[in-house]
Amino acid sequence: RLAATLLDQTLVMRGSVVLEWDNAMDKVIRVHFQADMMTPLIKLLGDMKDVNSVFNKARVTPDCRFVRSVH
Repeated sequence: RLAATLLDQTLVMRGSVVLEWDNAMDKVIRVHFQADMMTPLIKLLGDMKDVNSVFNKARVTPDCRFVRSVH
């Protein structure tokens, strides 16, 4: 049911990107990205129980951070 609801949907999220610059190396050395996935998912799915199910064992967190593999 959740997969069918989410299929072909577009989530519009608020977020930010921070680029960390290294003056000595004269380049970007790190990119920090964060976005709010909770608000659009609650609007789409209607309740926290369904949103929780979406993130259960997901490879991304509600604040849009990727989960590393523990292999």
